[in-house]
Formats: sequence, C-alpha cells, structure tokens
Amino acid sequence: MKLYVAALAGALAAFMPALAETTEPAAAAPAAPEAAPAEEAPAEAAVPSKPAKPVSYFYGIFQGDTKVQEGAGAGTEAAGRQSRVEIRAEGATGFVVTWSTLYIDEENPSELKIKDSTEIKFAPTATPNAFGQAEAGGLWTGKPYYWARIEGDTLHVSALVLDADGSYDVTHYARTLQGDTMRLEFTRFKDGQLQRSVTGTLKRTDE
Repeated sequence: MKLYVAALAGALAAFMPALAETTEPAAAAPAAPEAAPAEEAPAEAAVPSKPAKPVSYFYGIFQGDTKVQEGAGAGTEAAGRQSRVEIRAEGATGFVVTWSTLYIDEENPSELKIKDSTEIKFAPTATPNAFGQAEAGGLWTGKPYYWARIEGDTLHVSALVLDADGSYDVTHYARTLQGDTMRLEFTRFKDGQLQRSVTGTLKRTDE
C-alpha cells in the first residue's frame, strides 16, 4: 500500500506544475486587507525508533492460534490448527527459522501433528540487522528467495517468487516479540494484489 501511495503522490507532484503552465491566468481579484500573522503551531517531536534487538532476542519456540483477516476464509479461525515457529542459532553468526502448521490428530485428539513445515537458514549481510538466505537459489526459477531484517522488537521475514514469465509472489511474516508473547502478521501478494492476510498470537513454549 505504501508503494501505491508513494507512486500516486509522485504522479500528482509531476502533474500539478504542468497543469499550472497550461491554465489561462485569471483576472486579478481586489486585494484583501492584510490579516494578522497566524501563530505557528509547535512542531511535533519525531518519535524515536526503537533500537533493533539482537537476533538472539527472538530465539525460542512459539505456538498459538491464527485468524484469517483477508482472503479465503476471512474472519475465521483455522479450526483444529495452530501455527508454530522455532528460531535458533546457526553457526557463529547465522540463525534458522522453522515455521509449521499443526493440526489435531483425529485418532488422538490430545496430540498435534505437523501438516507442513518450512525451514530457512539466514546469514548476516554487510548491512546491520539485515540477513540473506544461506545457499539461496537464483531468481526467475519459480522458487522462493528469502531475506530477513530486524526492526526494533520485530523480526521480518520476506520471500519473493519470480517466475520465468515475470509474474511474482511476495509473502511477508512480521513477528513482534514482547516478553513470552509473539504477535504474528502474515501477508501474501500475487502480482501486487493482496491474496491473504493472517494474524495470530503465539506463546513461548518449552516443546
């Protein structure tokens, strides 16, 4: 959405001067008496951004329910399903993110089974708080390319799928951690159109 707003603002900024140049000047109106200068409102202080947490801040296992906000099944919870994410160190400077969808075992309702799971390894880049996918494949292959960044107490993980025909798919996970509670926000775009939006609250678990 920010990209669309920025593009629209840029187009309007370029359009207005051209409009002014092609508009006939209007007859001058009688001068109005000068008004007393208005008092300027005090400028609002800029809100300082939170310093980025170290990646170790996010280490742990978190699990909880999610809700579909937009897309198929919007306004519903995935019955019998939960989201689970594990973040751990990898080597001296990297880390691994593994996220899974869990479902209730029909034969043993007290147990949860993994429906699907994705594991991605990240390595630091030359930019502070930015990480690239380790052993990533090339673009134009139809396979996802992942990257991550830390902003305050939020770990962002994004993925781009670029097909040979130029169509693309972007997914984004924002995981905000405060104490033992992780707020999950997920979005998926296909060729710039929002396909799915999911939110959830996950709790730290020992398992």
